[in-house]
This record gives sequence, C-alpha cells and structure tokens, in this order.
Amino acid sequence: MTPWAEEKYKVVTEGMAPDEGARDDTDPIITACAPGGMTRILQQGRPFEIFQVPGRVLIVFEVDSKVRHIWMDGREHPEDPHPTWMGHSIGRWDGDTLVVDTVGLNDKSWLDSGGHPHSEALHVVERFRRVSHDALEVEVMYEDPLAYRKPWRGKLNFQLKPDWELMEWVTCDDRIHRRLESDPCVNPSWELAVICKERGSRLRQGK
Repeated sequence: MTPWAEEKYKVVTEGMAPDEGARDDTDPIITACAPGGMTRILQQGRPFEIFQVPGRVLIVFEVDSKVRHIWMDGREHPEDPHPTWMGHSIGRWDGDTLVVDTVGLNDKSWLDSGGHPHSEALHVVERFRRVSHDALEVEVMYEDPLAYRKPWRGKLNFQLKPDWELMEWVTCDDRIHRRLESDPCVNPSWELAVICKERGSRLRQGK
C-alpha cells in the first residue's frame, strides 16, 4: 500500500489482530447500509445470475437486487466517467474467457471485506471462465496507483446451483423495518429535520 492507503487501512483495522481484518463498526456496509461496490459484491457469498443479451452481459445479484451492466458492443470507456458504486464495465471474449475491464468507481467502498481501501483511480480487470459445467472461476486484477505500489490479484470460485432462485436480500433490512415502525422525528435525518421542527411547533401551539 501507499502511505495514503496505509493510513486509511489503519483507521478501519485499529485494535484488530493481523488475521482478523477490519472492524464491523468501520464497515460502510454495516455502519451506513452502503452498497458493497463492484469489487465486494462478488465476495459477499450471495447468489447471482449471468445473462447474455444483445450488446451486453448482465449480472443480476441477490444482494439488493443489484444489476451490473457489462457492455459488449465494442464501445470504449467514457473519457471522464462519473464515479459510481459499480463503475463502467466493458467486456470482450478471449477464447472461452470473458474479460471485463472496469473503471469509474467511487472511493466510498472497500476493495474487500478486510477493509483495504481504493481510490477513484481503481482499474479492475476480471477474467470469467467456466472451468467445468458446474464451476465458474473469476480471476481479478486490481490496479490503483494512488493506493497500491503495484497491481495485485485474487481468484474467486463459484458453483452452479440450477435449482436455486434469487431471493430478496436487502442490506440493513432489520434496521429499515425498525426505522419505519418508529417515529421518524426521533433523531431525524437531515432530510426530515425541517419537517419535524414544523410539526413540533404545531403541536406546541395545539394545532
């Protein structure tokens, strides 16, 4: 890691043993109900489906019903992509391997569940290959000159589950239900602050 990344990583892992990774109380998925981002969503252990349609490959995730668009129509990346959680992905076939190139990721997610940070300069290259009828292998290369001194790689393996169906899986579902069932003006979010203040004023006036 670069000094910039080392400092950010230290903040989210402080007090943890070297093999424990990041703390739950610093994980943006847990603390802010934030999306895992393009790099973590494959690592979350939830099912996904892959569809090939004209000009695109779609990956539909059980996590928050997220959909990833991989453009296969020969287009290039935008010159100045607006940073998003899933980024901008383009793909091509290299024999029986789908090679996916992604840029335009925001820096609000972690690279992995261990808490490794990344910047908006992150460039990800994935190689999807079906090694057998029931097995999918995804090799991943991360390149981020602001966060890492050299590219680093990982590998993910998945099993085909033909009898499974995607379920509804919502990040922070338990907290969402508790919040909806409580008074929104108790510790209101900034969006509701003015409304709650006006409601309190009317109640005090007996209206």
